[in-house]
Amino acid sequence: MKKMPAAILVVILLSASGSSNGSEPEASGFVYARIRYHMMPGRFNRELPWHHDYPYGDEMFPDFVQRVTKVHTTRESYRIVDIDSKDLFKFPFAYLCEPGYLDLQPNDVLNLKEYLDRGGFIMVDDFRGGRDFQNLRFQLKKLYPDRELVPLDITNEIFHTFYDIDSLQYPPPYGYEPIEFWALTDEKGNVQMVVNYNNDLSEMWEWLDRGEASMHDAVTSLELGANYLIYAMSH
Repeated sequence: MKKMPAAILVVILLSASGSSNGSEPEASGFVYARIRYHMMPGRFNRELPWHHDYPYGDEMFPDFVQRVTKVHTTRESYRIVDIDSKDLFKFPFAYLCEPGYLDLQPNDVLNLKEYLDRGGFIMVDDFRGGRDFQNLRFQLKKLYPDRELVPLDITNEIFHTFYDIDSLQYPPPYGYEPIEFWALTDEKGNVQMVVNYNNDLSEMWEWLDRGEASMHDAVTSLELGANYLIYAMSH
């Protein structure tokens, strides 16, 4: 496994995070946002979709970042942020789950597009099925009518920024279709949004925290998360 030198990583994370503003965990070198979004009406009957795996996955990820990079974070180094809030710009790395329920409103579109255009990075996770994927594509057309999601394979730089991921073939957490990786890219080909289709990295983070996941699969999910983070902070 290839690692970025810790000193370089600290500079990248601290410069991207900005100064403490009172709403973030004190002295954290990295804080990320879980996006709370407007939802399609009538499609859920239990936990709100944007809330899945909260807070266990949210606690495990920054804890892992702390352990492998020595950048100071805590298990509380995350925040819930509304998709139409300017607070989103405080967090260069954001997480959005269950995009099949996403329903972007006009103010959401303006805010999210500005966030991505200014260098923000979003990890989309925790969904399966053609209907949900088609809804994600439909919603993204509101932001960028001329762009399409593109498939990612093992040769993409995002899988080799901190850890050298040697394979994207591992059992899907849902046990259905194979895992796929997709991306929304900017005009230069840089990944702005990584999409984990038929996958649920955050649930694997949660399961590891609870002792309910295989060590191999859970560690792979955390390595992917770390790579996404380093890519986001260095592009």
